Amino acid sequence: MENVELLRRTVLFRGSSAEEIDLAAGLFQERQIRPSTTIFTEKMPAESLYVVKSGNVRITIMAGEGEEKSLLLLGPGEVFGELAVLQEQSRMVNARAETAVELLLLTRKDFHALMDLDPRIAAKMLTAISKLLAIRVKAYSPRLRDMLLT
Repeated sequence: MENVELLRRTVLFRGSSAEEIDLAAGLFQERQIRPSTTIFTEKMPAESLYVVKSGNVRITIMAGEGEEKSLLLLGPGEVFGELAVLQEQSRMVNARAETAVELLLLTRKDFHALMDLDPRIAAKMLTAISKLLAIRVKAYSPRLRDMLLT
């Protein structure tokens, strides 16, 4: 699948025009990841947002002494690491390739370039990221609470 078509199907670009997606797509980079490879870990600097182009990525959190709890299994068209474009902080979760994975990534620097280039597109992306974060917080709050209390 072409990168532009993939991005069109993501939550990031729902409702965006073909021209807007074409412009933004030029800022995304491609990465190939081998199975079982760690993409990032908790406490690593958060520098990029990712879109799964193919394969599966597992998102986990450390729940105790070496105990890892699975939060999400993501597939093509799904987004992760979205906080990286919003703030300069450490990762809060781990991401690992479950299979061979192709990713599109957008660095914080490139997102800020997009803000300068076309603030409307960046504003739409920020709205989409906010909605995605709200959905994830709502869906995973009970699981996180259970992990913290057990």
